[in-house]
Amino acid sequence: MQKYFGFGLVAPLFLFSILASSTHLLADPVISESLGNTVTAENASPAVSPSPSLALPEVVITANRLQTPVSQVANSMTVLTAQDIEQRQARTALDALQGVPGLTLSQNGAPGENSGIFIRGADAGHTLVLMDGVPLNNPISTDRGFSNWDQFFTDDISQIEVIRGPMSTLYGTNATAGVVNILTQKGKGGPKGSFLFEGGAFSSFREAATASAGNDFGNIALSLSRFDTQGFPSADKSFGNTVNNRDGNSTASLQAGISAVPNLDSHLIARFSSSRTNVDAAGGVFGDDPNYFLDEQQWMAGSQSKLSLLNGDWEQTLGFSITDNLQKFTDDFSSYPNSHYERGVFEGQGAQINWQNNIHAVQGETLVVGLQGQQEWGKMDDTTDYGYGPSETLIDKTMTTGSLFLESQTSILDRVFATIGGRLDGYSSFGDQFTYRGALAYFIPVLETKLKATYGTGFKVPSLYQLYSPYGDANLSAESSLGWDAGFEQPFLDNRVTVGATYFHTDFTNLIDFDNNTFLYNNISRARTEGWETFASAHPLKHLECRADYTYTWAVNLVTGDPLIRRPQSRADFSAFYQWGGANIGFNTVYVGDRPDMAFINFTSTPVNLASYVLVNLMGSYQLDKGIKLFGRINNLFNTSYEEVYGYGTPGLSAYLGTKISL
Repeated sequence: MQKYFGFGLVAPLFLFSILASSTHLLADPVISESLGNTVTAENASPAVSPSPSLALPEVVITANRLQTPVSQVANSMTVLTAQDIEQRQARTALDALQGVPGLTLSQNGAPGENSGIFIRGADAGHTLVLMDGVPLNNPISTDRGFSNWDQFFTDDISQIEVIRGPMSTLYGTNATAGVVNILTQKGKGGPKGSFLFEGGAFSSFREAATASAGNDFGNIALSLSRFDTQGFPSADKSFGNTVNNRDGNSTASLQAGISAVPNLDSHLIARFSSSRTNVDAAGGVFGDDPNYFLDEQQWMAGSQSKLSLLNGDWEQTLGFSITDNLQKFTDDFSSYPNSHYERGVFEGQGAQINWQNNIHAVQGETLVVGLQGQQEWGKMDDTTDYGYGPSETLIDKTMTTGSLFLESQTSILDRVFATIGGRLDGYSSFGDQFTYRGALAYFIPVLETKLKATYGTGFKVPSLYQLYSPYGDANLSAESSLGWDAGFEQPFLDNRVTVGATYFHTDFTNLIDFDNNTFLYNNISRARTEGWETFASAHPLKHLECRADYTYTWAVNLVTGDPLIRRPQSRADFSAFYQWGGANIGFNTVYVGDRPDMAFINFTSTPVNLASYVLVNLMGSYQLDKGIKLFGRINNLFNTSYEEVYGYGTPGLSAYLGTKISL
């Protein structure tokens, strides 16, 4: 299959350029339609009626790779808007995702440290992370995951879409358990800008500036941010560790668009982030290492051009992107126990081209057909010893992929919404992967109860580290998943109250784990996750909104029978916000049940149990006038002691104050 994709990815470039240059002959001008506000929670915030009279549909992009009214989507999903993020005063994407049903978050200690999310009990690498559709997963990381949630600032984010369930049919590798798509702000209206200043616990300071403008012909949005903190001991101080782990991060982003030609829109996005973090050697006893630093640079750039033909019945999108993640670990000798010398360089790169066609064949029927090509590079240089010998290149490899995907979306009488699709991926390393997916949503007349179900498969290819490192095996197979879910959503009292529940079940096979017998990675594991996601949202008063979520997850290794580590069976969240005049106050409460973990003690992995905990956070803001807002928050109000990862510290009672000046 692979050999056909060279022509298959050059041909769309040629065809797209011809069609774009002659668009005035082939298409009538497209009338743009306002899309209204996006939903701020899982198809849950007051439910959307499928009535055809709905003039401003609430839409999402990630579920079907094109703008789709949220009422027509069968997937369990959560959408966080810029307003939600600002209301919750979420500094990073990791903060913003707190409270999303079906998600468990973990971080190795202080700000800037390695972080990950588990969707429905799956591994962190089973989540595909996108920024405006560009994949951010690192091909050289051990699990091929994304571990920079706490270095991804929210200043330029317009919304975050979280889709739960296998989505490889639309997105390929890593979408084994779900997809998180981070969408950035676009300029609109006259020139405007803002400045933000914040300071607080652990000698933390944050500054950010934004500028934007836009009209019918073009738009631009710029964002700059800086964060510095003295942090706290990442290796938990309860084990005798005393060194605060510092972190500093600078980020710049650009979003620009032009619509100079009728029916043709083009956008450019770019983002650069540079950070320096003091990391510890390990968690627990003797984990401190004051001379151990991670210097990381991440950048990405992408372009997307959308061409509308045949009066909007045929939409083409051509996209390019390139990403780079460079990590440099340095460690010098110190007086601390277990001190050692290390120089490690890990660099993962990716380039992708997409050609997608949305064909509105007949009333109520849309076909999505696409070709995708991708190349990934991974390099690892490392010296880990007690001398100053030369660095050794352990990995310098590439992997190429060609993909074809097809999905049919059907609407029947604005009551039934069905989706079915398939995808074929051809890999240069180990052959082809085929995935499929089906989804169905149905609204019961009069009651407006939404019944929904999905069924699909997913896969994750081995990382370049798992394939080609000294511990790798070039004969590894891709991990795979088969999952389904079913649930309902029911509105009451004119949509002022909505409740819902979803049952989910996913089986994972060919999971890659480290084989202690061969000291190599191997396809030796199988796992199963299943459980319930339930929610209730309400607007009991005009200016009061409340939401409660409870997730039960049973995640087990089918080979050993042991529960998967760091996955709580029970997790609950409750939040409430009240606004009057220029004031907005709120709180959220998080309960995380006990869960297993592994401790590395005396060169032996020992099972441990992480205790359950409850966190209460308060936040509030006041709009002094049109251009000045004051805000503040208190995290961990009751100074709860807890662990997300065994041996690593977490922040106690902490407070922050700031102001945002809008121009």
